[in-house]
Amino acid sequence: MATTKRLIDLEFVKEMNNEIQTRITRLVERGWTLASIADELGVKSDTVENWRAGRRNATNAKAILVMLDELLKKNRIPKKRRYAHGSRQHKDNG
Repeated sequence: MATTKRLIDLEFVKEMNNEIQTRITRLVERGWTLASIADELGVKSDTVENWRAGRRNATNAKAILVMLDELLKKNRIPKKRRYAHGSRQHKDNG
């Protein structure tokens, strides 16, 4: 019984991540960049690329799907990053 539940959980995670990949692809087809999607979600663009490529699973897939759905509803599509390249990197204080 525990093995069956584990398989169902794995299938659910796989399905959720496939949905994330599909929504990111739809956003990119509409003109969104991975950087602009990442900015809207509050994550790094590498994270969005990893989700899109299936190299990484989103830890809170349901919330990510809700946010991606909201982006798909937007009429205004960001054309460039809101932050200058490298401005979001951590600086050494020492």
